[in-house]
Amino acid sequence: MLLKITLALFSIFILFQLIYIFVPLFTVKNKLNTKMIKEKEKGISILVPAYNEEKVILNCVQGILHLDYENHETIIINDGSKDNTLQLLKENLQLEPTFKRLPAVKIPHEDVREIYQSALYPKILVIDKENGGKADALNAGIEYAKKGIVITLDADSVLDPKSLTAINSTFNDDLVLAAGGMVHIGQGFRGNYSKPKTTFLTSGIIRFQIIQYLTAFYLHKLTQTKMKSLTVIAGAFGAFRKRTLFEIDGFRKTVGEDMDITLRIQRLIKMKYRKHKLVFVPNALCYTECPETYRDLFSQRIRWQKAFVDCALMYKTSFFKKLGFRLSAFFLFESLLLGTINAFTVILIPVILILNHQYYMIALGLFTATFVLSLYQSIAMLIVSKRFDLHFSNKDYRRILRFLPFEILTYRFMGLLFVIIGTVAYFINKDQWNTATRTGKNYQVFGDEEVVLKPRRISA
Repeated sequence: MLLKITLALFSIFILFQLIYIFVPLFTVKNKLNTKMIKEKEKGISILVPAYNEEKVILNCVQGILHLDYENHETIIINDGSKDNTLQLLKENLQLEPTFKRLPAVKIPHEDVREIYQSALYPKILVIDKENGGKADALNAGIEYAKKGIVITLDADSVLDPKSLTAINSTFNDDLVLAAGGMVHIGQGFRGNYSKPKTTFLTSGIIRFQIIQYLTAFYLHKLTQTKMKSLTVIAGAFGAFRKRTLFEIDGFRKTVGEDMDITLRIQRLIKMKYRKHKLVFVPNALCYTECPETYRDLFSQRIRWQKAFVDCALMYKTSFFKKLGFRLSAFFLFESLLLGTINAFTVILIPVILILNHQYYMIALGLFTATFVLSLYQSIAMLIVSKRFDLHFSNKDYRRILRFLPFEILTYRFMGLLFVIIGTVAYFINKDQWNTATRTGKNYQVFGDEEVVLKPRRISA
């Protein structure tokens, strides 16, 4: 019986991995033209929730100042920071109190202390409010946003200059309610804001995350978009129609607000707007800081797993009927069954092999098949990413190919521990945030640019 269950799970695993390999390979054409045509600009509000972000907030602002897009505003929400975040913004942006901005009074949030506008860059506003968490900060930003499209951006993320142009083109389709951008690991680039160059000459823990992010976005999110089953728009860079956010009452206070908001919009589509959709926009780029220590990586992944378990329980009555078959299948079979429940059985394999020696050859066969399939998936990721104009040097491609077998045998198994510990931790204390330490080091890779903002005016 145990053998039959194992083989059944492995068959499901193979099915999903093959889908993630072949859908992108056959739907993304060779030498894809990623050039973006300038179109009439829609109004975009960029929301940046910030709690104790003094090490990275100026890098985020610097990226915004380099945007090749006029019709936008930026609202930084200081969520009761206890560090020097607000003071840095005051000094570098020359903030002045303003009474011109009034809330929509549709989504509740913690009290706002003051609203500031930059004397240097009038398109930048700062909301100083009582601490309420990331979701609450985003809700405050939505209340004061004046544009029709709202972008949520983490404080450690830097937007590519052409990113809003790509978002603008995507929302030309009236059926798109929300979209997720392509999030790159900032430590995987060198150069300047306008022309960052890829590099794989970095530490193993960063290399692992570079491979993981490229796979998650260029294979998984692209496939889920094609199959109308996108389960999460990354919190680091998401775009939403403001009216949709009002309709679902904004973000819910939870440890995983990005997955939660995605599932709520998917449910709204299934129940009310059946022709509408959520999409992944691979040519809307941003660069984010990834953990550089195992401790910080552990904290981040525990939080991600808690978010997943929270949503699995929150939407347990919505699957299939209210979320549709395809999305429910990806969430329940690929993420929950194979990603979480199966993690607990995998760690028991050594014990099973000790007690049942006859299973050694079967285990070896399954492991070999998993290894080969994982290798093929990583190679598919490299092919697809190249079609989206992400190129590594020949030396870096050799480094990647040498690193892949090691990464499959080590870092991916480490992920099982994150899933197991995160699941157990959720039931012990689901509200603990598990923050990772910001360093700000990754944006030193944009060495041609100064982090301290130079005074230059931008038209209102």
